[in-house]
Amino acid sequence: MTKQIPFKFEASVSNDDKAVLYLHGTVGGYWEEINFEDVRNALASFQGNEIEVHINSYGGDMFEGIAIKNFFSQRKETVTVIIDGLAASAASIIAMGADKILMPKDTQLMIHNPWTFAYGNAKELRKVADDLDKAQVSVEETYLKRFKGDREELKALLDEETFLTADEAVTLGLADGIYGEGEPEEVSNDAENNVLDSLMAKYGTDEHEDKGKRNIERFAFLFTQKRGEQ
Repeated sequence: MTKQIPFKFEASVSNDDKAVLYLHGTVGGYWEEINFEDVRNALASFQGNEIEVHINSYGGDMFEGIAIKNFFSQRKETVTVIIDGLAASAASIIAMGADKILMPKDTQLMIHNPWTFAYGNAKELRKVADDLDKAQVSVEETYLKRFKGDREELKALLDEETFLTADEAVTLGLADGIYGEGEPEEVSNDAENNVLDSLMAKYGTDEHEDKGKRNIERFAFLFTQKRGEQ
């Protein structure tokens, strides 16, 4: 059984010039979760020039992720995000606030449309759908600041709940480099015909790796195991 990512929030200043943060676990506003207030407080007195942020998270609350992303993007220091394992959903949004995003070869980035659990009558559920449409615009604007394609191409990836390898993320502009290595490699040609294939061919490489890495059912399982009642 897949286990949730253990919560880990650490902040340290290795010298007067650099701060290092570890954001591991669920993005949200609750106790023992990654939240805006903890991130802001950790850097409240920092006066250096570089912030290094390590992320490993299935995601969580979209707006908490956007708040943290905007906090990083507004900092005067150079912010570098390093993905330690997975940056999915709201965690991938946080990463977009960095000046530079680096991914080791064995890590992944996952992007998808906003979703929620809901109950109520027809009128109430229609409002939930309308609210999700507005949230969708916020998510798209976040990724479009980096994404090499256009809005419709991004929407197609979001619709598929796409898992991106490090090489794929770099090729599409959603990451800047492979951590500890040089240029990203071209992904092997498996001749699959789908949205990601065509975008990889258009923006730099031929084909993507095993489609199972971005399987919707897999992410839904991981997320529900992690969030429980949410």
